[in-house]
Amino acid sequence: MVKEAHTVGALAQSSRRMVQTIGVEGKVTATGRIAMDPHIIVATDFSPRSDRALRRAIILAKQTEAALSLVHIVDNDQPQYLVDAQMAAARPLLEETARAIDQIDGISAQATLASGDVFSGILGAAEELGASLIVLGPHRRQLRDAFIGTTAERTIAHSRVPVLMAAGVPSGPHGRALVALDMDEASKAAGKLVRELAILQKVEILAMHAFDAPAQGMMKRALSEPEAVDHYVASEERRADQQLQDMLNDIGMHAARRVLQPISGKVAPTILATASRENAALVVVGTNQRTGLRRFLLGSVAEEVLADSEADVLVIPQG
Repeated sequence: MVKEAHTVGALAQSSRRMVQTIGVEGKVTATGRIAMDPHIIVATDFSPRSDRALRRAIILAKQTEAALSLVHIVDNDQPQYLVDAQMAAARPLLEETARAIDQIDGISAQATLASGDVFSGILGAAEELGASLIVLGPHRRQLRDAFIGTTAERTIAHSRVPVLMAAGVPSGPHGRALVALDMDEASKAAGKLVRELAILQKVEILAMHAFDAPAQGMMKRALSEPEAVDHYVASEERRADQQLQDMLNDIGMHAARRVLQPISGKVAPTILATASRENAALVVVGTNQRTGLRRFLLGSVAEEVLADSEADVLVIPQG
């Protein structure tokens, strides 16, 4: 069954796309509160990368008993006959995938097929479907992306809902998540939402803060005694730990285990090294959408985490 759906939102309207929802009528059984994730959408281009995203989305949907939608966007920046041919080829693939999910995983899914700009098509479908989580495949940068950003970066920079990039091997539910917190408003917003997201309700949460000890390098260059350097770093860590504890109490994350790590070089590698050491399967970061595009296309911490993480990355917009 194919039905027409209307395009909603400024970004989606600008793409002038055609949307078709291929229905496999679904049931969503709710047991209690499904917090912030009643509807998960996963973007697929039928590649191995998007297969990883699909598997992660299925795991999350089963874990939270959320509705699941598959979204495929055909790029319309090409002759119309190619757009039509690709739409026709994608339709049976989406239907087959939805049937397989129903038969193998016991999840009824629906599929949305659209033509337009890929990133705005994903966002338009998310808005139309009322999605509260978008799942994408791993980050992949090509030459032209240096100027306009990857689909993942552009989607995350403009999304009003959390976006999960499935970089890790989706072997099971996330057991431990590292929430990277700064002392800014984006981190506070991310931390508050962490408490409500259904996908994190049964996950061990580590609240991580990468703190700076600005005089450490100067002391080492001045050949200060190692004990003096260590004492200085320890004092900075105590100060940062108190700030982190105060912030966690303020946002209701007081139960999270605190992890402090001095910045060694750049922030993103420090976050990722800590996630690896702590065996965290998920890294959670926040971004401020008022400067989202600039931050994501000009070398933000979140972009570097997305580019280099071997674990899944959940990006939470401040709003």
